[in-house]
Amino acid sequence: MKAFAYAAGLLGLIPIHGWAAGSHCQPHEQIIFSCSLGKKTVSVCASKDLSADNGYLQYRFGQSGRIELNLPALPQSAPVNQFVQARSLMFSGGGGGYLRFISEPYHYIVYSAIGKGWGPKDGVAVEKNGRLMAYHECRDIPVSEIGEAFIIRAGLSIDHTEFEIPGLD
Repeated sequence: MKAFAYAAGLLGLIPIHGWAAGSHCQPHEQIIFSCSLGKKTVSVCASKDLSADNGYLQYRFGQSGRIELNLPALPQSAPVNQFVQARSLMFSGGGGGYLRFISEPYHYIVYSAIGKGWGPKDGVAVEKNGRLMAYHECRDIPVSEIGEAFIIRAGLSIDHTEFEIPGLD
């Protein structure tokens, strides 16, 4: 039953709202994604009014209480489509999605997926000039709303760059 709830949450069937301990999101924001990577946390936070025409979306990375990277630097500094693209994913026995935050030459890809034969894969990948430089898998079960419903509601541009979940060799 726990595996089903986890998979359903990944696909956006069970929305998870609010604030969670360990997230970089503030109580007045919604958590789109957040998980521990060990000593650091990756979070994607949004204004509660996020839609295709309103609100903000921001990538945050760092230790608890010490954010090292914000994209964009200020939550409302640029329209969402200028710095983030997204795509839902379909796999045998599962699915998921990802958000690609762009700060050339770097891309920070937050992903959440599950598939038959390999189970859940969640984390963040870092690309530079189109090449995978590093990736960090979540050490806990993430809070995640990444999926088709969120992508449509937020009005995000579809990512046309191929992204493969790291570690699925």
